[in-house]
Amino acid sequence: MEFTAQQVWGAAAAAQRINGEYLKEDRRDHHTGLVVKTANKSLVKNWLRTNDFSQITAADISAGETARNHFKGYTLLALSGRMNDFQQTAMKIAAMDTFTGRNMYEFAVISCLPSVAIRDAAHADLKREIFQSEQLPGAVGETIIGDITVIRTRYNPEYNKYRIDARLGESIVDFWHSQELKGELRIKGKIKQQRGNKATQLNYVKIIG
Repeated sequence: MEFTAQQVWGAAAAAQRINGEYLKEDRRDHHTGLVVKTANKSLVKNWLRTNDFSQITAADISAGETARNHFKGYTLLALSGRMNDFQQTAMKIAAMDTFTGRNMYEFAVISCLPSVAIRDAAHADLKREIFQSEQLPGAVGETIIGDITVIRTRYNPEYNKYRIDARLGESIVDFWHSQELKGELRIKGKIKQQRGNKATQLNYVKIIG
């Protein structure tokens, strides 16, 4: 059985949409042990194995193509000599036009790539915002009180905390927090570090409004 790149990448985008994230393994209910969300690669492989593409929408096909083009664009990164092994693998797979049932490894890798493409785009957007921002006034250790607009929230399982990137006035700040934060909030914290890229790291951050 043969599959087109459009089918495989579309399936990966559909799995990303359905789960709302990339899941490497099935997510189970803590009490019953039942699967509540199926791993992205399992969804993709099952759709391809059964030749059932009913869950894949036109928007998924478009999103898959966008993700694929993102990794095709790693060519400039390759020329700079700054690619890691994963990026090299992603670029090679993005260049493949057809797949067969023997490409199980490639299916697994593609399953995570829409999530990586979204993360890369968010990182690039954040870098642009930081570049256009102004360094937050204040010295290390100084207390800061202000209104922030959350730009990005990422959960880190290693620390069991969320990394928050936010705009505070004309400046960009980042800090760790025990809860996922969204929207506009008033915070109190201390300056931990003035980064060289104009972003400011905070600590001891509390939500006060």
